[in-house]
Amino acid sequence: MTTNKTITYQPATENKRIEAMVTREIKASPGKIYPLACPVEELRWIPNWEYELIYSKSGVNETNCIFNEEQSGPHFFEKPLTTTWVTVLHDPDKHRILFQLNLSGKAVINLKVEFREVGKEVSSCTWHMIFTALDEEANSMATETIQVKMELVMNFLSEALKHYCETGEMLK
Repeated sequence: MTTNKTITYQPATENKRIEAMVTREIKASPGKIYPLACPVEELRWIPNWEYELIYSKSGVNETNCIFNEEQSGPHFFEKPLTTTWVTVLHDPDKHRILFQLNLSGKAVINLKVEFREVGKEVSSCTWHMIFTALDEEANSMATETIQVKMELVMNFLSEALKHYCETGEMLK
């Protein structure tokens, strides 16, 4: 028996998309910094960090690593939400990483982080976020509010990473 099925596609709605970028100089080589972009290693430098590792062949960050955390959702939406992170690209040779964050179906954030050497034991670290709203609540948020929240996250992470790399201690 043959079954034919017709699929009708609908054009995408105009969902809100916002970008933000933060660059920070850190007194450490990219090779020292890069391994710290890992949910396991982040326990050493992100205050109050908690995560649930869903998938990793190696037990640490790698392409296709998946983990959940509960901190990002409340920051963006001011209520408890689980955020699922997928490591889309893990490129230790070029010191770059790309994550896709799904904030409980409300929004998706692409986060690209790159570390490049700019001097002896000095790196430029660039954090680039793209927020795409997926539902009515996220679409109704003010663009400026989302932009500020993205910048707060990236500034906090970059400062915590800088502090750890330069002092060996977690930011208090």
